Amino acid sequence: MSYDFTGKIAVVTGASSGLGEATAIRLAGLGMTVVAVARREERLEALAAAHAGIVPRVADVADTDSVDALVAWVTEEYGACHVLVNNAGVGGGALTSRGDLDDALRTIDINLQGVIRCMLAFADLLESSAPARVVNIASVAGKVGIGPAAYAASKFGVVGLSESLSYAWASRGISVCSLNPGFIETEGFPQTQVKRSPIGRFVGQPEMVAEAVEEVIRSGKSEKTVPRWYAPLVTLRHVAPPVFRAVAGRMDRAGGSRD
Repeated sequence: MSYDFTGKIAVVTGASSGLGEATAIRLAGLGMTVVAVARREERLEALAAAHAGIVPRVADVADTDSVDALVAWVTEEYGACHVLVNNAGVGGGALTSRGDLDDALRTIDINLQGVIRCMLAFADLLESSAPARVVNIASVAGKVGIGPAAYAASKFGVVGLSESLSYAWASRGISVCSLNPGFIETEGFPQTQVKRSPIGRFVGQPEMVAEAVEEVIRSGKSEKTVPRWYAPLVTLRHVAPPVFRAVAGRMDRAGGSRD
């Protein structure tokens, strides 16, 4: 599908490393002005210095005032937001005892409530910039429930939120997509355990996700799994739950690990 990236404004959260960094670089390379958002100012400044079209902006998606200030700045500076990529996220540990509560709530706050904060804060600007795109970086863990429980819960929430708003916001000229990566090697998710396993050769790189972001911006589709080979696993969960549970129960991450 034809989509002209040139001159359009994109906001990418969690852009100081990993999937967000790769996405910011790719979109800037397509001719967009990319507002790269994260908390680590030095990393953002270095990214902007190395890539034309990337503008650094410090903000915290877990802070409502910070997100509102970001939107006010983008509105004043550019008057538009054509693409919002909600990528900022953290991994949460397994839920085993009361001591895990604070970590679990922090994970849900950043991964799910951070997406809600950004979507609602940018909603009117996205509508006035329509046709607009929202790409929410969820996870295969948000479809199959394998891995740390708090992380999976947050990503299930992102998947549900994205699906609901893909219908509700369509009339506003805003497409909403849940992009669900599988095992991708990043600074925050080194995939150490997986790389030691037989499926280690299937661990992806951030550039694969950045390419998928470009694809869903072009198409306006509402959901995509990347790498593609994870899609049958998601399908299996729905069409043959007993078989899926037998397979999933043998995986290391069924115990709640994310290493």
